[in-house]
Amino acid sequence: MASLELNKIVGAILLGGLVSMVTGFVAEELVKPHGEIAETAAPASAAPSAPAVIEPVSGLIAKADVAAGQATAKKCQTCHDFTKGGPNKIGPNLWGIVGAKAAEVPGYSFSDAMKQRANKVWTYEELNKFLAGPRIYVPNTKMTFAGLPKLEDRANIIAWLRQQSDSPMALPSDADIAAAEKAYQDAKAGAAAPAAAATTTAAAQPAATATAAATVAPIADRLKTADPAKGQEVSRKCQACHDFTKGGPNKVGPNLWNIVGSKAADVPGYSFSDAMKQRADKVWTYQELDNYLTGPRAYVPGTKMTFAGLPNPQDRANLIAWLRQQADTPVPLP
Repeated sequence: MASLELNKIVGAILLGGLVSMVTGFVAEELVKPHGEIAETAAPASAAPSAPAVIEPVSGLIAKADVAAGQATAKKCQTCHDFTKGGPNKIGPNLWGIVGAKAAEVPGYSFSDAMKQRANKVWTYEELNKFLAGPRIYVPNTKMTFAGLPKLEDRANIIAWLRQQSDSPMALPSDADIAAAEKAYQDAKAGAAAPAAAATTTAAAQPAATATAAATVAPIADRLKTADPAKGQEVSRKCQACHDFTKGGPNKVGPNLWNIVGSKAADVPGYSFSDAMKQRADKVWTYQELDNYLTGPRAYVPGTKMTFAGLPNPQDRANLIAWLRQQADTPVPLP
């Protein structure tokens, strides 16, 4: 979307990060929860695949780079506040999150997925697993943050979060580290057999995927039955990062008034990512928007957009139909 860098639309949610990043992450849980760690409303999507076995973080906490963790946390500040007594934002206040129970931040409305984990404690390893892939570890969380794939990054931010407390949780003991390692090795062994069995059916997957893709009607056909009102509902999930009004401000993401039919990376006053700048000659046609909204990071590698995408074809058509109306002169329908 003219940046549709949506690099922030139809996301944030936050980023939004961490929190959209810990906004995003300790944001769809972090962003929604403290305990939910940060649930940032994310659109409904297909159930994620089974989570990979996550390498333990306990052995790295004591020697982690706290300053690097603080730098990562800045990406989550759109959705989370980390100060003592600070407010809940899109996600819950995260002061004292390490060692706290999920879904217990006063005054914050957690998702049902996080409420079901109310008896869980945000231990070092629980945070590690959540931050590796929020929506995989807590299915149906509202968190849109994709996660932190690097173990070192997770260790750094968890070490920094630990310090945001009147009484920081004790560092992992040798026994804690050993237990975490054993659980990891056991999980790897348990995953080995199912993984081997899955390999035998892998060859059939491409054909099945192609068949499913072939059933999706072209965007031109879907727009004929699109419901702009439903598209407006979808767009509300993007308002933390985008403004859609004429003359409105750029936020975490660019203003998206008149996005349909405009060129990428040309919103005045907005600093686009290098990935989007390389598409400056592209126009946000209906097809381009449909492709992008299906999976922003897959369609534009290197984009700063953290939103996972809209897997439902009609949801995309509804949103695009509504975005088309946010213009002085809407682009003709295909």
